[in-house]
Amino acid sequence: MPPCNPEITGKSEYRFGDLIDAPAFSRMLESFFIATGIPNGVVDADGELLSMAGGENACAVFHRAHPEAAERCRDSNKAIMRDLRERCVAGGPCRNGLMDYATPVVVEGRLLATLFLGQILHGPADKEFFRAQAARFGFDETAYLKAIAAVPIVDKARAESSMAFMVEMAQMLAASGIARLRQTALERELDAHAERRVQLEDILDFSPVAIGWSDGNDHIEYINRQFTRLFGYTLDDLPNIETWYRLACPDEHYRETVVRPWVANAALAHRSGAVQPELEAKITCKNGGVRRVLIRTSWVGSHQLVNLSDITDRWVNEQRKQAHDAMLEMVARGAALADILKAIVLQIQHEDNTALCSILLLDAEGKRLLIGAAPSLPEFYNQAVHGVEIGMGVGSCGTAAFLGQRVIVADVRIHEYWKPYIQLTERAGLQACWSEPILSSRSKVLGTFAIYHTVPKTPEQQDIERISFAANLAAIAIENRNAYEELERQAYSDYLTGLANRRHFFEQAEQELARVLRYGGELSILMLDVDHFKRANDTYGHQVGDIMLQTLSEVCRSTLRKNDIVGRIGGEEFAVLLPETGCADAMDAAERLRAALAEANVPLGNGGQPLHFTASFGVATLTGTDANIDILLNKADQALYRAKGEGRNRVCVYRE
Repeated sequence: MPPCNPEITGKSEYRFGDLIDAPAFSRMLESFFIATGIPNGVVDADGELLSMAGGENACAVFHRAHPEAAERCRDSNKAIMRDLRERCVAGGPCRNGLMDYATPVVVEGRLLATLFLGQILHGPADKEFFRAQAARFGFDETAYLKAIAAVPIVDKARAESSMAFMVEMAQMLAASGIARLRQTALERELDAHAERRVQLEDILDFSPVAIGWSDGNDHIEYINRQFTRLFGYTLDDLPNIETWYRLACPDEHYRETVVRPWVANAALAHRSGAVQPELEAKITCKNGGVRRVLIRTSWVGSHQLVNLSDITDRWVNEQRKQAHDAMLEMVARGAALADILKAIVLQIQHEDNTALCSILLLDAEGKRLLIGAAPSLPEFYNQAVHGVEIGMGVGSCGTAAFLGQRVIVADVRIHEYWKPYIQLTERAGLQACWSEPILSSRSKVLGTFAIYHTVPKTPEQQDIERISFAANLAAIAIENRNAYEELERQAYSDYLTGLANRRHFFEQAEQELARVLRYGGELSILMLDVDHFKRANDTYGHQVGDIMLQTLSEVCRSTLRKNDIVGRIGGEEFAVLLPETGCADAMDAAERLRAALAEANVPLGNGGQPLHFTASFGVATLTGTDANIDILLNKADQALYRAKGEGRNRVCVYRE
């Protein structure tokens, strides 16, 4: 769930669309829709729609096109907005049967916009409800149910987690925009007071922007407190501008290709009276750290005034936004998870070129960590880590995965968690390791994201933000991979029994038949039907009927061979494809399955005797006249019909 916003004291003096790159933000929301299928949108504080992704859906095509259904939509939207006055996230089912959510985008206690996410379902659609709704409003039932089937199924926790991520990104971008506008306003104010140096210095010392000036001979006369606070240099360190360039940009190639051309262009603009050019540059601080800054220069008489706005956070946010968009695009394209995770690792290493990162994935049993991506760590180190069992004291990552909590080890040489691995870390040249668990939207551990350093190091706040961002991004990638896999499983599986659905069964059967017709071999098919299923369903209820069908599917799995293909063809009707099986063996398989089903039972849950049930079977074996699977199935169905006519709970084989 998104973190609760501070109290909203009113609307902001700024408009959300003026603070962000609106087209880029719209592309981010569109990327989110492409990757997840979840429609979303943003309106500003005045109710103006800024972005909408996923507009062509059941609501747009059907609900909003009918007056009564549209009125239901409006009533639901009003209820959500009323609830937002008291809660951070509002939403729930609308009267048309779909789920909608909304949450405010708040910066400095001021409402800037509202993020909407919705027209989703938390579970399988209630087809009877939507059939009734189609009849009520005169919708084309087939087209309407098809539109409802396309509505994404997203559980509540994942929906709220997605909203939290999007709102946090929107608030960071808006806050960065506000800071940028205020810097510009401050710079204008400074220009107005440039002739009064004493008062100017008083103002500059309290400025959030790093400022300095030099005389006509390039001698640096003044730097303000923020300059020293940001970069660490004092006035004594900087006798002239050339010294500043050498310290701030120690890479000679960077100075010659980036800094010198800007200096020349600035001097030319000053002589001609043109607008001074800006420079976005990386500055090396006195402590060795690197900051991203935007440099602006102006002239007051013979003095050159320079201000350096720290845009490190904005630059990082832009880089992370690009990484997020790129990750979603890779997900949408179906890129391999390994490639997506590698891209995340490289992004974090780009932000901090002293970091060596890795992503480890928890195996299906939840016991061991496997290499997901670690392109910059030595291969021998990755091989040693691959398959390590998680537990308390198993390095930083094994412990983080075991506890589900961040583990910080500033010096692996002296920490107890790393004693068994000291020779390995010495060989790899690693001395610090911080590990963040990768958690799903339901707080399940999926793996770990680790940042290593070659010297002992304790993380600063930006490091914590960096590792948290990376772990969250990895979680989205892993969960999206799992959710596509789940969609694929749903497309081929019967929702109740987990067996092949009718379409998938026929696809597999046609493939097997084509193989036999081309290369030769035997092939048989069974049709089975639960005896008196309707009577049991009516007597004991649909829940017991569902359990009967689930029990039948479990017995099929445990009794038949692994290469036998079982599918649910109709309500209580099933088919079994038996590759490389003649008539006699098919009869034996059907008899084993019939006997196993007669032994099975369904508990009724009321203390009474469990319910037993039986099934009837029809068997057909491929002959030279069977040109397609429909002919073979029809033969098996005729045999099944005869088995029911002869008293049920028996196996009959098709005879010409």
